[in-house]
Amino acid sequence: MADALQRELLALVPPAVGIVVTGLALAWIAVPRKLGPRNGPDPRFGPSKCVPQSPRSTSHSDDEEELDPGRLTNIHGTLIPSEGLIIGNSPKAYPFENELCKGYLLPMHKPTKNADRMASGQYLHGGHFHGRKRLWEFRLQFQFKRAVQGNMLFGVELDDYVPLNPTAKRLMGMTVSALRQVVGSDLYHSVGDDPASSPAPHEKPVFMMPLWAFDQFLVTPEGEEPPDLADPDFSRYGMLRADDRRAFAQEMGALKLVPGPTYTFGFWGISQFLDCVSWELTKIIPFKHIDFNLFCGAPPVHLVMYTLDMNGAPEGDNRHLEARKNYYFRFALWSSLYKPSKAKLRELLPTTGGLGSLRGRSNAESVGRRGLVERMFACCACKNF
Repeated sequence: MADALQRELLALVPPAVGIVVTGLALAWIAVPRKLGPRNGPDPRFGPSKCVPQSPRSTSHSDDEEELDPGRLTNIHGTLIPSEGLIIGNSPKAYPFENELCKGYLLPMHKPTKNADRMASGQYLHGGHFHGRKRLWEFRLQFQFKRAVQGNMLFGVELDDYVPLNPTAKRLMGMTVSALRQVVGSDLYHSVGDDPASSPAPHEKPVFMMPLWAFDQFLVTPEGEEPPDLADPDFSRYGMLRADDRRAFAQEMGALKLVPGPTYTFGFWGISQFLDCVSWELTKIIPFKHIDFNLFCGAPPVHLVMYTLDMNGAPEGDNRHLEARKNYYFRFALWSSLYKPSKAKLRELLPTTGGLGSLRGRSNAESVGRRGLVERMFACCACKNF
C-alpha cells in the first residue's frame, strides 16, 4: 500500500489532497519519553484579560534577531480575528481571547533554513528541539468561559475549494480508509463544496479529528498554577500520546471542557512531514521535498478548534458549514519566506496594513517554484502510469 501511495503522490497536482496528507500525518506517533513531576511553574492566568508572562520565559535569550522577520525565516501567522502578527520562536506566549475562551499560544520551530544554527541548537527553544525529530511544536492553553457543548474537534481547514482529478480522489480514498482503521469513525474529512456546481452555503475543505490528535495535554485544577508554555521543562508535564496511545485517547474522550480548570495542549505530530518554515512536505516521497502549495493551493493553512451546532440541519446533511461552527481557536499559518498575497495579508492583518513590506516570496512567486517541482516529477509520473 505504501508503494501505491508513493506512485499516486508522484502524479498528484491538485492542492486539496494536501489536507489528506496532513491528516495522515496526524496519526504519526512520537518517540516515547518519560514524564516528570510539575516543578511549580509560574502562574499564567488570573482575573485580568492578559496576564504578563513570567520574566523567566526570556532568561535564556534576549536575541532580538529571533523576532526580526526581515533577518530570519520564521513561522508567521495570526489569530482570527486578528490581534496582530504572531512570529514563531517568541520567548513568551501570545495571549488571545474571544467570546468562548481565553488563553495563550506559543508556536515554536527549528530554524530549518539555517542548517548550521539548527545543528548547534543555539536558538530560542533550541534546548527543547535539539536531538528531537520534530521540526515544530504548537502549545496552547485555554480557560473556557462556559461549558463546551458537543465534541470539540481539532484539525486543518483550507480557505477555498479545489477541484480534484481522478488520481487525487483515489489517493484520498486510500488515505481516509487507512486512517479510519486507526482512529475509527470519529475522523471527518471533506474536500468541500464546489461553488460552481452547488448552491450556497458551501462547506470548506476540512480534515478534523478528536482532541486526541494532540500529542500532550494537562488539566490544571482551578486555583493551581498551570505551566508556563515557554517553560524549558514543559515536555515533562501531563500526559503524552506516545506513552500509551489507548489510555491517552480514553482520557481525552472523557475530558469535560468547563469553566475553572486550565487546559494545556501540545501538538507536533505532523511536524516531521511538514516543514512550516521552508513550506515543504518532507518524507512523503523519499529524498524529495515538495512545495506545500502543491497541496494547499496557497498560504495560509488554518489550524482550528470548533464544535458543531447541528440544530435545524436537514436530515442527512452533516456538513461542517461555517454557520454551524463554534470556533474556539483559529490560527492562519504561513512562512515568512512564502507568505500570502498582499491582498490576503491585508485581509488577515487589517490593523497592520497586511505587513506587505516584510520580505518573502508572494504566492505568485511561489507558483513558479511549484511549476518547477511539477516538471521535475513529470517524468517519474509518466513512468509509473
